Amino acid sequence: MLKPLQKRLGRSWSFDGKQKEEYRINYILRKCHYVDTNFIFDLKVLCLKWYIEKIYTWDDKIQKEKTLNELHKNLQNMRIIIADNKDIGVTTFEETEDYFRVGLIMIHPDYQCKGIGTDIISKYIKTAKENNKRIIIKTYRENPARNLYERLGFKIYNEDNTHIYLEIDFAK
Repeated sequence: MLKPLQKRLGRSWSFDGKQKEEYRINYILRKCHYVDTNFIFDLKVLCLKWYIEKIYTWDDKIQKEKTLNELHKNLQNMRIIIADNKDIGVTTFEETEDYFRVGLIMIHPDYQCKGIGTDIISKYIKTAKENNKRIIIKTYRENPARNLYERLGFKIYNEDNTHIYLEIDFAK
């Protein structure tokens, strides 16, 4: 029996690009507040520490400071993702004069590959398309979500040693 917050999707894709059966979990977004700092840091540990350790070094104090700086810089554009009545992720979406930017999307590993990230990013893409603007996202080179971004139509327009920069340009 399915939980009330789930509905059958049919086929979906996992991070490795393979199709699989999936159930989508309904979610809501709420405004982010400074009291969410510890949640966001804990999520960063779960989702990004493995990669940050690979290319830099991990230092809790430095990463907590970076998390607080990110929160301070992007608070008005940051949303906490809630599913099953608990905080399960965070996302940042910002509009500039020329483009939209997906600044952050982190979802707890227990809730990844359940359609939440796909749905959120698809809504961001729709907003960019409706406004005839470019939408960009920067991600770590080895981020498994890269497959998701490319599947949704993002193309690489730049890269460096640690990151790739992807876009869909509706302004053309």
